[in-house]
Amino acid sequence: MMFFNVGASAYCIDKWACFSIERDDDKVEVYLINKKPYVITSTISIDTQNLASKDSYENTYEQTRVLQGLERKRVLLLSARDSQRRTRYSLNAFNWTPGNMNAQHDDSHVYLKPYAAGEYFRVVQGYGGGWSHRGASKYALDFDMPEGTPVHAARGGTVIDLTERHWRGGASRRYARYANFVTILHSDDTTGEYYHLRQNGVVVEVGQEVKAGDLIGYSGNTGFSSMPHLHFAVYRAKSRGNFESLPVKFDEPIRLPWWQRKSR
Repeated sequence: MMFFNVGASAYCIDKWACFSIERDDDKVEVYLINKKPYVITSTISIDTQNLASKDSYENTYEQTRVLQGLERKRVLLLSARDSQRRTRYSLNAFNWTPGNMNAQHDDSHVYLKPYAAGEYFRVVQGYGGGWSHRGASKYALDFDMPEGTPVHAARGGTVIDLTERHWRGGASRRYARYANFVTILHSDDTTGEYYHLRQNGVVVEVGQEVKAGDLIGYSGNTGFSSMPHLHFAVYRAKSRGNFESLPVKFDEPIRLPWWQRKSR
């Protein structure tokens, strides 16, 4: 836990999402800051003693905001409740996720399959798959792909994040942090995410505009992965660093594994 008592304090995650706590006499101002030109959803929670907003007096204040690119927004203004007593505040939690929690997905949009036209790769885990497609990844799809298969954008947008340095992978969640990926921000502020790419297997750059069908990288077996495959999903940001996947419509029907078809 971080404690702040005097002056101004700032803290950043991934050189992207930051908060600043600034003090002036008996007032405390809390800011959320987006250091990059792409929309994010950010949440801060602070514990306080003898501090109140104009609307309430709480022991814990939590605020979530959507921040546009390079935006700095004040989310709390607190004042001493009793000027004769000491004030104190500490960070309880700070989280963020790319995208807009208020995004309205364009359900009429038709996505391409995330591979070259004319190719076919079977789905080994579909929506609600029992292996790992639960919770936030309920509407993800896993395509069985040999390593090195070209991966193409299912929908156009802006590349806002990527990683390609990792080589590790395995059938355990302890490998999750080693996944290589590309994240594309769509025009409706949802994101398309392409995971388990091979090491040095990304051919786009952050900030690059891509069209549906453009080559973005090559499939692999990195991260939380029991076999070479591509994990694809469309996500909407939520508060507290969370996100949710969304069902989407493809240009061709997606055939689920037989054991999932049987249960429906």
